[in-house]
Amino acid sequence: MSTPVRDAVNRLSPSTCLIPGVLVLAVLLPSLVGVTVTLAVLAGIAVSVLCSRHPRIALTLWLLVVCFVPFWFGATDPFYLSPTALMSLLVLGAMLLFNRWEPNKIDVCILVFFACCAILVVVGWARPGDVTSALSQWLLSFLVGRLLVQRVGTEFTYRVVAVLFTVVAVCAVAEFVLRWNPYYDLTNATVQYRLWGHSQLRGGIIRSEWAFGHSIALANSVALVIPIVFATSFRTRVKVVCIALMLAAAVVSFSRSGMISAAFAVFLTLFFMKGRSDSRSGMLVLAGGVVGAALASPWIVGIFEQAGSEAEDSAQYRSKLNGLIPTMNPMGIATGYVESDGVPYFSGFKSIDSTFVLLGLSFGLFVAAAAILGTVWLAVRVISRTATPPMIGVAAVVPALFTVALITQFGALLWFFIGMVSLTGARRPESELRRIRHDRQSQLTGAAA
Repeated sequence: MSTPVRDAVNRLSPSTCLIPGVLVLAVLLPSLVGVTVTLAVLAGIAVSVLCSRHPRIALTLWLLVVCFVPFWFGATDPFYLSPTALMSLLVLGAMLLFNRWEPNKIDVCILVFFACCAILVVVGWARPGDVTSALSQWLLSFLVGRLLVQRVGTEFTYRVVAVLFTVVAVCAVAEFVLRWNPYYDLTNATVQYRLWGHSQLRGGIIRSEWAFGHSIALANSVALVIPIVFATSFRTRVKVVCIALMLAAAVVSFSRSGMISAAFAVFLTLFFMKGRSDSRSGMLVLAGGVVGAALASPWIVGIFEQAGSEAEDSAQYRSKLNGLIPTMNPMGIATGYVESDGVPYFSGFKSIDSTFVLLGLSFGLFVAAAAILGTVWLAVRVISRTATPPMIGVAAVVPALFTVALITQFGALLWFFIGMVSLTGARRPESELRRIRHDRQSQLTGAAA
């Protein structure tokens, strides 16, 4: 190839190379799948290319879907893809093609974890639905947290997450006060809507869920974000207001695990986070939390008393799930699994309200043990005070994982945070290294002058 031709080829951007393919699709697809599907495909390609060139827009769009699009607004054919999974495909599609990814040790462990899950369904030892859910919701969300955050930087990510979840907290409190959730009116005839698109009561009080489909998912998602707010560069009073609203959102969810996770997140951040948080904001949040707890405790206790045995029955049901551990196989689905009229049961249990138990029942003891080993590693980082804000967030909700599965957006958000956790072992991108070198050179020049 001659030099002029080689130079012309090198100047071609990846997005430019897509143009011929897009034109071919625009001509052929309408006759094959219809105009509507063609427009949707072309719009998806446009969004994907835009996101590959503007990662900040990509990350913001993904987080907006997590915070404000209900779980039941997904694609149902050929299998269910949640809104977060669909957005993950859009923001990651072109970026994975046009950007290099050098996996670190944590990445390799995570990829091996998902590879084991995929192999199990290939050999017929796991349900296809479990694996597609794990790959489309968990793995894709992990990649968003791992790759997009590395490109845009943690400071921008923390600020966007803090702002959006503060809005979520305000909406959750407003939902409780007004006793109205706008998403319940946006009905569709899907199984997911029938499962998640309705209100929950506790002691005659409607529990806030916002767009998360379940009060537990809302409260624990908010708890994940609290350490991130502490780590932002916002002013002290802004941090205090944001965290106060998030704690209030956890309270009006009336989820015991969510309230405990939120309080645990504050505690771990103040005493164990790497570099600690701003002492002034930490003390203000701690003092305000103590006063708020003292004032709200009688009211919260009264609500749980009005609920009668509802909360106790729920706790007893979850404790009985531990009896399913002997039915787990080393690899693959548990021996007690049956389906009746399309409804799955594990030794008579329909709802498995424990992430670790469900992993063991669906994929085997080894997969569940790998997840538990990951939490042990995380605990060591927290205790040794080398944990980053995402690590603190994940550690804060670990106790809740024993009482709730990775439902709705909570599962996607948790794996997004695990993706940010994996950044601790990642090489910094060249652009960031150039910026650091430039800053150091500027400092040296200023000192010499």
